[in-house]
Amino acid sequence: MRALVLREFGGPLLMEDVPVPDYGADDVLIRVKACAVDQFDLTIRDGKWPTARTPIILGHEIAGEVSAVGANVTNFVIGDRVTSTLYLTCGHCRYCLSGRETICANFKGYIGIHTPGAYAEFTTVPAVNLVRLPESISFSVGSVLANAVGTPYHAFTKRARIQPGEKVIITGAGGGVGVHAIQLARLMGAFVMAVDIGAEKLEQARALGADLVFDGSSGDFSNTAREWTSGLGADVILELVGTATFESSIKSLARGGRMVIVGSHTGTALNVSPQAMIANEWEIMGSRNCSKQELAEVVALVGGGKIQPVVSGVFALEQAEDLHKRLRERNIVGRVVLEPS
Repeated sequence: MRALVLREFGGPLLMEDVPVPDYGADDVLIRVKACAVDQFDLTIRDGKWPTARTPIILGHEIAGEVSAVGANVTNFVIGDRVTSTLYLTCGHCRYCLSGRETICANFKGYIGIHTPGAYAEFTTVPAVNLVRLPESISFSVGSVLANAVGTPYHAFTKRARIQPGEKVIITGAGGGVGVHAIQLARLMGAFVMAVDIGAEKLEQARALGADLVFDGSSGDFSNTAREWTSGLGADVILELVGTATFESSIKSLARGGRMVIVGSHTGTALNVSPQAMIANEWEIMGSRNCSKQELAEVVALVGGGKIQPVVSGVFALEQAEDLHKRLRERNIVGRVVLEPS
């Protein structure tokens, strides 16, 4: 099969002919129809993920057709249209059994790091990761559901527990996760302030339902946030940027507010005063992707027209280098998708 192989961190993606990956008794071989490109791909490629080893085939946002099934797989057949969650989990620890497999006690790694990813014509995925895609959802859309839509869905429903009428700030609102977070917050009855850099991303945020937009290149957004909330502060902040916006986010948070940290691509230092947390009864929490059940719920929302996934372009596998360059320059709105086959 054709695949893009990373032979050394910081090096190029090389188009090579490689063997179709083996699959185990509990796995499914998938003919990859679409693979979304993600900021995490750059983190891995740059050697910034400690457990990654080269050579590696990137790609963890997958949609495709079942091409073969392992001996123990009984719930999928050849030809099924599927999408997949991203993590390799045990399925039997206390967290997996309670539907919180994203914090699996025996976490085994990531598709696209610890197994060959989907920058290729075929990939293998454990059958327990898979959710069926209805015919009404294209493969390109299906590839973005677990990460770009499932991540904010989990953050808002299970972690922040958004209530109708609340004020929500989303940093990095024009990116792949942010554009779907706007839609989800509005669907849950919240008002949204979107923070990002550049007119195109802010226009997209407003078109998707943001009540207020702020260009992050202007610096601290907390004064605008306080004015928007009549001095009270935001009930919920979804932090998709990290260090670069964290101080403004903290200054924008209401008493009793909840901040959910999903991403921190701009650094690792997130400073907050314990005294301020106590005095304001702030909840500052992490959130990690989505469970298989949550992915199934996202598929239902998208299939029912409640959420419109933002795929701004579909490209051939050979164009991955250009897409990575655009991603580094932060000029991609929503998600872009590769079509390996």
